[in-house]
Amino acid sequence: MAEAFVKVLIDNLTSFLKGELVLLFGFQNEFQRLSSIFSTIQAVLEDAQEKQLNDKPLENWLQKLNAATYEVDDILDEYKTKATRFKQSAYGRYHPNVIPFCHKVGKRMNQVMKKLNAIAEERKNFHLHEKIVERQVVRRETGSVLTEPQVYGRDKEKDEIVKILINNVSDAQHLSVLPILGMGGLGKTTLAQMVFNDQRVTEHFHFKIWICVSEDFDEKRLIKAIAESIEGRPLLGEMDLAPLQKKLQELLNGKRYLLVLDDVWNEDQQKWDNLRAVLKVGASGASVLTTTRLEKVGSIMGTLQQYELSNLSQEDCWFLFMRRAFKHQEEINPNLVAIGKEIVKKCGGVPLAAKTLGGILRFKREEREWEHVRDSEIWNLPQDESSILSALRLSYHHLPLDLKQCFAYCAVFPKDAKMEKEKVISLWMAHGFLLSKGNMELEDVGDEVWKEFYLRSFFQEIEVKDGKTYFKMHDLIHDLATSLFSANTSSSNIRQINKHSYTHMMMSIGFAEVVSSYSTPPLKKFISLRVLNLGSSIFKKLPSSIGDLVHLRYLNLYGSEMRSLPKQVRKLQNLQTLDLQYCTSLCCLPKQTSKLGSLRNLLLDGCPSLTCMPPRIGSLTCLKTLGQFVVGRKKGYQLGELGSLNLYGSIKISHLERVKNDKDAKEANLSAKGNLHSLIMSWDMRGPHRYESEEVKVLDALKPHSNLTSLKIDGFRGIRLPEWMNHSVLKNIVSIVITDCRNCSCLPPFGDLACLESLELCWGSADVEYVEEVDIDVDSGFPTRIRFPSLRKLCIDGFGNLKGLLKKEGEEQFPVLEEMEIYLCPMFVIPTLSSVKKLVVSGDKSDAIGFSSISNLRALTSLDIRNNVKATSLPEEMFKNLANLKDLNISSYYNLKELPSSLASLNVLKHLDILGCRALESLPEEGVKRLTSLTQLSITWCEMLQCLPEGLQHLTALTNLSVRDCPTLAKRCEKGIGEDWYKIAHIPDVFIRKSYS
Repeated sequence: MAEAFVKVLIDNLTSFLKGELVLLFGFQNEFQRLSSIFSTIQAVLEDAQEKQLNDKPLENWLQKLNAATYEVDDILDEYKTKATRFKQSAYGRYHPNVIPFCHKVGKRMNQVMKKLNAIAEERKNFHLHEKIVERQVVRRETGSVLTEPQVYGRDKEKDEIVKILINNVSDAQHLSVLPILGMGGLGKTTLAQMVFNDQRVTEHFHFKIWICVSEDFDEKRLIKAIAESIEGRPLLGEMDLAPLQKKLQELLNGKRYLLVLDDVWNEDQQKWDNLRAVLKVGASGASVLTTTRLEKVGSIMGTLQQYELSNLSQEDCWFLFMRRAFKHQEEINPNLVAIGKEIVKKCGGVPLAAKTLGGILRFKREEREWEHVRDSEIWNLPQDESSILSALRLSYHHLPLDLKQCFAYCAVFPKDAKMEKEKVISLWMAHGFLLSKGNMELEDVGDEVWKEFYLRSFFQEIEVKDGKTYFKMHDLIHDLATSLFSANTSSSNIRQINKHSYTHMMMSIGFAEVVSSYSTPPLKKFISLRVLNLGSSIFKKLPSSIGDLVHLRYLNLYGSEMRSLPKQVRKLQNLQTLDLQYCTSLCCLPKQTSKLGSLRNLLLDGCPSLTCMPPRIGSLTCLKTLGQFVVGRKKGYQLGELGSLNLYGSIKISHLERVKNDKDAKEANLSAKGNLHSLIMSWDMRGPHRYESEEVKVLDALKPHSNLTSLKIDGFRGIRLPEWMNHSVLKNIVSIVITDCRNCSCLPPFGDLACLESLELCWGSADVEYVEEVDIDVDSGFPTRIRFPSLRKLCIDGFGNLKGLLKKEGEEQFPVLEEMEIYLCPMFVIPTLSSVKKLVVSGDKSDAIGFSSISNLRALTSLDIRNNVKATSLPEEMFKNLANLKDLNISSYYNLKELPSSLASLNVLKHLDILGCRALESLPEEGVKRLTSLTQLSITWCEMLQCLPEGLQHLTALTNLSVRDCPTLAKRCEKGIGEDWYKIAHIPDVFIRKSYS
């Protein structure tokens, strides 16, 4: 990793030498000399990084260089911090502390210069090339012959690809290109070989060509190789590109061929375009199958959707491992089998890992030898050019230099951890791994870096939730990152402390873990600290010595119990991220928080006790993320503080009842904040009351930017919601929550919102009778006559007089709605909706029509009805049309005495759960008898239920029966002796509990 950080430091020095600070406070020559020394050393680093694996003295030299690099970075960072502080003071360069500061810097510069001169001199002992050299990576050669005697777990994938090639694209007029994408060692080449050698493929194509491309995507080389493969002999003599192109086109013209381009790394669109132009003369159905680790390669080359290769199952990995480890041995030590199965877990579904580990153990039959492999980290096991880490290091080799440090850093997270993209980017920033690019914000640079890793298959299992992106690293990719760390630390160069949050630590220079759960670390020891993770600790007070950590960029106090922060926090001039999320006791921030001029992320989600913001927060011009803003009444605390901030992500604005008027609201300038994607606006019902018309004006003035995707309005007291809630302003909105707006007598036209996927309406006005009251007029200028075209989830709670969804219903409404939740809406009648699969209904109904309307949802697969004290029965019509229902839950229907016999129409029902129906006396005999698909029946707290129906004994699919807290029924179901035991004796899994006592 030395080469990557040296590059970062050189870039920082170069940028610094162009600024004015060095001219004001001196040391220009010294910093210039440092830059020159590092540039000279950088020239040999690529060579040194390769050779260190087998050269201990060289490895030690690189560690010394690493330590010196960190030391220079500290000096530069402290110089910039102190010099900026002097410059901003009234005295400027004549500040009385400038002289002792310069003396200290000069002394440290002399010391580090001596170290670096010695390091530069020592490098001559290793005969390193004093220029940037291309790493000589062993070029991997592959061929079309399937060398594996047996391939496990890939038959399904092979068949799918073969069908695509011979069925789906056989009539395609243009050249079809199918990329197979996956991380190193996953078996992409093996799968391509299986397809290539399949009899159906051989019969379908006129001829097949296999070319191993690897890193050398040279058009002339590839054309020559393809032509030679077709002719079955080498081309005589040297030919220029033009005659080669003509030759190949003559061979391909009118032929339906299959070309496999294996192991492609080329990301140059033009190079592929040049080759494709020569290849596209084939007949209909001519196809190219390419394998790559890089999604970017697949998107450049592919005309078909990329085929992402999944991991092998653990069972298939075990078969592959066993064949390597035991070969044809007939008698196998069962203890070795048990240890081997634990070893296979290390493979993470990667075939090459199973082969590698099995190969290591092929001639070892001692249990201790197997246990050693089981208990060792993969990077400490014997490696060769075909091993898994060697294969994965090739992916690392192809990373741009400035990305390598970012990748290796990911080893600080535990294996299989779900990482948050935005947090990882902030940590990269804190360590200085991200290099500025023109006018791009560092967060955007980090986003580009993250996407690069994703496209190269380093990150996987991407999940977007609540506006944040989460991802994981495959265990073997994590092993690769870990193998890139060295393990040399001292308190003087510790750069990150993780306290009680991560369960492991194997860090290099700059990382350590404090294990104690009850005391904060002695912070003065760690003068180089950039990241301090004290999240989820139970301490209630942060020591004042926090202010001594002048290099600190990232302070995580997530979930701590402190009520306030020490005022010394204001001295952290380099702090970029302050994470105070879910500090539930935190009531205030230091008044001088506005002096944290480098602060970019102030994370305040889940801080309900926070009563006010620090004054003049708008002066934090670098601020990008502000989790919460609590509106104050005095100047410096009001909404106008948000006006000039370029905020990203999400924000909650609370105590909006304190906003004086719409003029003050406009000063927040929300309509200009195009990087803000999630907005919560909240009023405190306990605050002072004012005219409802004034409330409307305030909310009208808080119009957001049209890029907004998530909106929540809570506690608004106005008589109507704002006019900006329309399809022109909210054209990108995906989620809306409106809660506790009890004075709004009608709702906006949510049906116009083309992107709206989730709508939640809670505790509204008694005047609201329909979610959309307006009559639909197709000539009115609405962008679409389909109402709610993208809505997938709808939740309505506490609308006492709500009768339905649309006053005027039509066939093209809610076309993709899948989930509905209706709570405490006694008048509500469900319309006919063709796509709803999941329904929850809670609360009493005014009449049977409400229940019967459930049958309008013919596609329903899951029904949950609960919390009803009035109903003694359910209408027969309720279940009649629910032919697709698989899950039925009836809970807390306290006076329900019987279930309808139409239960019998639920032919595909698999799960039936009856809970808290304390008046229920029996289950319908015919209704139960016909539940032939039922696999699970659960009955809980139904004290009046006397017996089980006879038909239960005929339900052969039933595998699980649970009876809890039904005393009479439980007694009748006692094994072997209960009166109802014969009805349930055939069920494999029966659980009976009489009562809690």
